[in-house]
Amino acid sequence: MELVLIVIALAAPWVGTVLAAALRPAELGARAAVWTGGIGTVAAVAAAIAAALGLTSPAGAADALAHVMLILVLGLSALIQAYALRYLRGDLRQRWFAVWAGTLTGSTAALVTAQTVVVFTLAWVAAGLSLVLLLATYRALPQARQGVRRAAWSFAVADTPLVIAVVVVVIAAGGDIRLDDLATVAAALPDTTAVALALLVVAAALGRSAQIPFHRWLPATLSAPTPVSALLHAGVVNAGAILLIRFSPLVAPAAVAMAVVFTAGAATLVYATVLRLVKTDVKGRLVYSTAGQMGFMMMAVGLGAFAAAVFHLVAHGLYKSALFLSAGTGVAAGAEKRTWPAPSPATVRTTTAAVLIASALTIGVLAVGKTVVAPAATPVSLALLAFLACTAIVAVATGLRRRMSLRTVAASGAVVAVLGLSYIAAVGWFEQLIPTPAGTQAPSPWLLVIPAALLIGIELMSRSPRFAPALSSALYARALAASTVPTPDPRGATRPRAAALTTEVAR
Repeated sequence: MELVLIVIALAAPWVGTVLAAALRPAELGARAAVWTGGIGTVAAVAAAIAAALGLTSPAGAADALAHVMLILVLGLSALIQAYALRYLRGDLRQRWFAVWAGTLTGSTAALVTAQTVVVFTLAWVAAGLSLVLLLATYRALPQARQGVRRAAWSFAVADTPLVIAVVVVVIAAGGDIRLDDLATVAAALPDTTAVALALLVVAAALGRSAQIPFHRWLPATLSAPTPVSALLHAGVVNAGAILLIRFSPLVAPAAVAMAVVFTAGAATLVYATVLRLVKTDVKGRLVYSTAGQMGFMMMAVGLGAFAAAVFHLVAHGLYKSALFLSAGTGVAAGAEKRTWPAPSPATVRTTTAAVLIASALTIGVLAVGKTVVAPAATPVSLALLAFLACTAIVAVATGLRRRMSLRTVAASGAVVAVLGLSYIAAVGWFEQLIPTPAGTQAPSPWLLVIPAALLIGIELMSRSPRFAPALSSALYARALAASTVPTPDPRGATRPRAAALTTEVAR
């Protein structure tokens, strides 16, 4: 029963693609694609329930990770395409979007449920190609063509190492093999070869998730329609973690590969956070927030916390997709907020009290929650929980600094309790579904102190003009220049960075 339902779920987006291409008018085809996507989502949910009830084939049609990701991919895609019905109504490019959105969804669904290395790689390449074509929805715009070029170049450079690694593995194994059998093949390879293959796989993961040094393609996609930006979070830009988890028998035992993943993720997290703070447009802030969040996801993978990475992948995909779809509302809210009177600056006493109260609330709630909900602790889980605590302390202290009262303190405590306990419980549940492979050679989890300290310093510089003013000004100027995507002119040339920066400052 599970296998039949998964086949229906995997076929649904492809049927929607055919209907979107064949039916006239374009809106009818797009609407048919939405309905088939909904049917696929229902089938994916039913398959997960069947697996939970034990109604599976002897070998099992899919594992827990495949079920979770299939529901995320199909469910988000159906919702986003339903949103696009109104967003692109009457648009001449509506059919193009519907066709390639269905193709991207079908390729990604095949990717997350693939059980062999060749099928996974073919689906990976197909998803990248589908995304490039989807980014060309408004290809008449010079900015859109630039985004297509950057994405295509990044994917070509980053995916080639994965293809090479898979070819080597297939030759060594004498044919296509299941992903579960990668450990056997990796053990038979020379150590140097195994490490080299692991690094090739890491390069592909960093490229798809817009991590340093492949970080430039994602900000160039902002000229694509908002539904495309939202669809990126349905297993596309976050597919790097899926790749590393599926190929973990090859990657996890290689200490240098895990260190590269952690380092790239930490660097991207700090870099994207700085650039997000200087962006003035809603989608620009969201896209750099996505890059930073993918950096956190990669840090978790690099530490061997695969369950935490998958939970973050799912939660961020749902949350950030909703933010992109409500970007117009965010613009209106920002315009209204600019009419409000400027708040009075907080005193040193208020700031100190806010930090102390936020620290006590957050640490107390998370400590009790960890003890009660998930008492089993590892250095990695404690380090990630400490990183989460730092983030929560900053958020709560910022709110209390603006308005300090018994009501706001109680509300902050309730929010921290709900979110903190939910996080601990969810990660504990995911750890049961997605265990860390034996023999994982991860770097020390306490290296998280470095990005945490840098993020705290960035937060202080952004909120206090008296904290390192010279460094803050220099960092702001460099971040503004780095976050400005050069604008091509209609003749195909690219405007100089200085001209583009002047335009951005003028805005």
